[in-house]
Amino acid sequence: MPETTPEMDALNARLETARRRAVKTLKGFSADFPDEMDPWHMHGSRPDKADFPVPELVLFLLRNLMRWRWQGPGEKTRWTVLGSVEGEPVAFELRKFGFTILRGENPKISDARIVGQLKSALKDVEDLLGLVAEAQVAHGKALIINRAGEFEARYRFFRNLADKAYSKASRAPRKKKSDNVPAPGFADMIGFLNHSMAANQQGFFQSTAMVDAYFSALEHRLVLLRAFTGRPMAEGEMLTLLASKWDGKLKDVLPVEGDPEAADLLGRLRRLKERVRNPFAHGGVENDGGSIFVHIPGLGALPANFSRFGDSVRFSLHPIDADDHAEACALFDALDLRLSSGALEGAHTMLRAGVDPSFDAETLTKYATACSKGPESVEAFIEHWSRAWERHANMDY
Repeated sequence: MPETTPEMDALNARLETARRRAVKTLKGFSADFPDEMDPWHMHGSRPDKADFPVPELVLFLLRNLMRWRWQGPGEKTRWTVLGSVEGEPVAFELRKFGFTILRGENPKISDARIVGQLKSALKDVEDLLGLVAEAQVAHGKALIINRAGEFEARYRFFRNLADKAYSKASRAPRKKKSDNVPAPGFADMIGFLNHSMAANQQGFFQSTAMVDAYFSALEHRLVLLRAFTGRPMAEGEMLTLLASKWDGKLKDVLPVEGDPEAADLLGRLRRLKERVRNPFAHGGVENDGGSIFVHIPGLGALPANFSRFGDSVRFSLHPIDADDHAEACALFDALDLRLSSGALEGAHTMLRAGVDPSFDAETLTKYATACSKGPESVEAFIEHWSRAWERHANMDY
């Protein structure tokens, strides 16, 4: 017999406790299922998605704890688990179009009762599997869904709107067609100023939203790139990475020591974050005291950061003007280039292809191997991953 460890003994004890609780909560549930009954001919209904957002927990509950029979995968079906409630045959399936409850003809037990008991029993399942999840994450045996495209689209959306607004602010407003076109005068000048002020304000709103969206996209992107570089991760490093600040993530992917260009980009990003992103994301609070005014006798209310107030977004009429916006865009473009070329080209290609990165040692080695062999190897890896993903998503087993 294989030797046991204290950890295995503790887990087995927890499993047995969870099993006893499941049997008690699922009173009336039995592993009995008629051999002659074909689930294909049973009547199916889909419960509310909010009731079972993670259907796999139901599979674990009934298969692993209640010891029901199960089968799968099948055509457009990932798994089916078979049993009964109060003697009435019932099955549960995860199909391409959702989690499904299967019943026989004219059932007397309501779906509401079945759903209610299952939901109650799942609480103990989550407590049990939560311990497993913590251990898995600590060992890097986890993945993060790649949402880089979504974050990038949000950033580009606000950037495009800001570009249009600042461009509009520099042009005279369109005049309505009229037979009598008076010579330009004071009213026209006032009209242009009002038009320009409104467009600049729109640009300011949209540019600050762009900056915020970019930093969000950058943090997500850096986590994914860290995996795709394929460098080994120490015990617990995945959680450390996720908890680190954005500049720590950046230096982990793009080391600045001995790289003046990278160091300059990091410095400019920090200034932009301090000057623009942080004040508007944190209720106007500026870290250097620029949002605080102190009363000096004989002088009045002065900014607590004194001359440094000249760097505040509140120093000028428009907190973010067209030049500020253009400077931020140029900075983002320069950083994007560094994060998608050179040693990071292969990792960036995987990210753009939508690969969901795993952080376990074996998969990290595969990323490193693919990137080290060049673009063709990276494309082959992406092709293999994409086919497996599509087959799983479409349940083409």
